Amino acid sequence: MGLELENNENEMEKKSDIKKKPTKKTKEMLEENARQIEELKNEKVKLSDVLNDLEKEEADLGEKSALKMKVNHRKFGEGQVITQDGKYIEVKFKDVVKKFVLPGCIADKYLEVDDEDVYNYYVKCNEAHKKRMETELKIKSATYAIQRHEDAIEKLNAKYK
Repeated sequence: MGLELENNENEMEKKSDIKKKPTKKTKEMLEENARQIEELKNEKVKLSDVLNDLEKEEADLGEKSALKMKVNHRKFGEGQVITQDGKYIEVKFKDVVKKFVLPGCIADKYLEVDDEDVYNYYVKCNEAHKKRMETELKIKSATYAIQRHEDAIEKLNAKYK
């Protein structure tokens, strides 16, 4: 009985010394994750180029001050921009002062302006801003997806160490 126990222990030691080899399915999963990572990295490069183009487009539009601009609001009536702090403006109406965010408040016609050129400027700024936000979101999404694939590869490799 003692000899049989020793043989079992020797066999178990031999088995634990042998490294497991990845199965065909595991190898396919590793390759697929690696391929997905490469695609996502390429997509991030393209999106970064798009983002650079959008930044250039925004710079080409320039910045127009909204100070002292006359506007009209459906509820509050006529008003005038009294302060501007970056993209935030304050408009003084007859009875109240309200805050708005440029360029959306004009582009989306919460505040109406008489000058068609001013309106078109804010529409273009708003479109560029929306494209920028969308592109930045796609870049973040690709970054998180890459991390998930890297985690999956790490987990699969951990089984065979």
